[in-house]
Order: sequence, then C-alpha cells, then structure tokens
Amino acid sequence: MNKLNVLITGSGSLYGVAVIQSLLKSKLNVKLVAADTQSSALGLHLAHRGYIVPPVKEEQLYLERLLDIIRAEKIDAIFIASSQELSFYSHYKALLERETKAKVFTNSVPVLSICSDKWKTINFLKEQNFHYPKTIRYPEDKDKIEAFLKETGFPLIAKPRRGKGSEDIHLIQNASHLNQVLSNKTDMILQQFLPDDQQEFTVGICCSINGNVLSSIALKRHLQDGITVTAISDDYKDITDYCERVAETLKPYGPCNFQLRLWNGKAYIFEINPRFSSTTGMRTLLGVNEPEILLQAELLQEKIPEIKILKTSVIRQFADYLVPTEQIVSLQNKSFLFKDHNE
Repeated sequence: MNKLNVLITGSGSLYGVAVIQSLLKSKLNVKLVAADTQSSALGLHLAHRGYIVPPVKEEQLYLERLLDIIRAEKIDAIFIASSQELSFYSHYKALLERETKAKVFTNSVPVLSICSDKWKTINFLKEQNFHYPKTIRYPEDKDKIEAFLKETGFPLIAKPRRGKGSEDIHLIQNASHLNQVLSNKTDMILQQFLPDDQQEFTVGICCSINGNVLSSIALKRHLQDGITVTAISDDYKDITDYCERVAETLKPYGPCNFQLRLWNGKAYIFEINPRFSSTTGMRTLLGVNEPEILLQAELLQEKIPEIKILKTSVIRQFADYLVPTEQIVSLQNKSFLFKDHNE
C-alpha cells in the first residue's frame, strides 16, 4: 500500500493530538503532517512533519501557506482539529480539492450552519421530529420567558447560541440568578434542564461523502470542566441507532458528535458538533479509530470490516511530554520541522 500523506490542522488541540495518536496506532501506512500557529503545539512534535501557519483569521495568508504545505508534502487528506478553522475549510473545500486533489474532511456550509448555532440545531431536530429540549432565545424571545418558566421551571440552562465546551454555560437556579446571568448578554438561549447527569452520552458517528454511516459509538460520560474524564462503553445500541437516524437526515461528512441525555427513556440531543471529539482517543482505545476508518472508506475505497467495540471504561489522565527546547525554538525560527529524515 502506498503511503498516505495526511495533514492535521489545529494539531495542538485535544482533538488534534488524539487524531495524530490514533493514526500513529493505525495499521495504515501514513506520513503525518501537523500544522498549528504555535511552535509549542504538541501535535507538531508528535507528527512526522510540523509546520507553523498564520491564524486562520488572516484568511489569505493562511490559504497561501496551506496551499504551499499541501503541495510540498503531496497531501492526500486533511483533518481539521480546530473549531476556529471549520468555517474556513467549509468555505474553501471545493477550491482545495480542485487545486490540490487532497480530500478535505469537512462539512458543507448548510450542515455547519445548523450545528454551529444551537438555536438552529434545536429547530433542525424539531422540524425533523426528533426529541429536543424546550428552548427559547434571548433577547429575541424575552417576552416568552415567563411562559417558558411556567412550562419548565427551575433549574434551567443558559448558554451562548455559538460557543464551545463549557464556556459561559450556566445552570440557573432562580429568577435572581437568571437576571444576573443575562445582564448585558446577547445571542443566548434558555434551555430546559434535563435531569440526571448519570445518563449523559456522547455519540460519535462517522459518515461518508454520501451521508452513509461508517461507524458509530456511544459512551456514557462523566464531565469535569466541560471535558469527558471517564467514559463507559457498553451495549447502547438503541442510542447509536437513534443518532444514526439523525445523522442520515443531517448528512454530515466525516466525524460528527451528538451530545445527549436520556430523559423518560428517550434520547434528547442538545448539541451536535460536526468535528472530531475530545473522546476521539478514547474511541480508538475501544476499537473505533475514526481517522483510520475515514481514510479507509473515503480515500482507499475499502469496505470497513465489522467493528468490535470493547465493553469497558476509559479514564482520562493528561500526560506530560518532554520536548527538546531547541526543537521548539528551531520550529519557531524555521516555521517547519522534519522528524523522519530516513524515509
């Protein structure tokens, strides 16, 4: 099998490191090329190649640098591991694939629009007759708050329409707390609180370009500071089947994550993230190597064999890495790092 040259952007993120580690464990013959804005980004030092790139907000500079890297390294596939870069790659996907022939694993603009705005996510679920927590906007639906509270009561969730992780998410206990949190805020949503955090799940669905499901895995999770710290893998077929139906309707491309809670025996999705997850590495340990699956199916056109998922628990503990200071300084000065001189 010919070597596959794979670019991982945002390589210093939790997702980026997980994608790199997953591909290093893969049976595929891969050369990993990492990109990030900071010379201390861990992914740059784990991959075979590392490149410094401008911030994606410097759009034209970023695009020029990206094209140079893709051509120099003869990149076959691009995985995006930075939330800030999703919109850029969605916008430039057609151009990149046309100009370089690299496969870009990113979602269409309409799918990204639905998933990046939690209000649009709720409306998608509602329109497609899936379960969803009752939700209103703030300040647009300010006059509906009283009726909303009569229906849902306290506690309730207040969070930004667009955001990541646990940033600015509040569990509101009373009216005074609500007024305090909403003071001077815009682009927020108020959402029904779904009780019992022991029934919270993260579900990973990988889809082909045609929207066909390539893999799925559901993990019951425990969160700390917005990050999954322990995950239980078991027979959650009802949950994965349900999320597969949602994915087949949404038609994402590549990795997609559904965050949900069980309430009254039903799965209520409250967030959809069209990207790799913080549990990507956990899933690989359990037998679902999502980056490998996508390369096999979409690049090599191979049939994915039956996936056997381990039924066990995963506990996350962050690891420390020794990286030579001179290597970081050299990367900063030269803007690139080649580790595999003998290839």
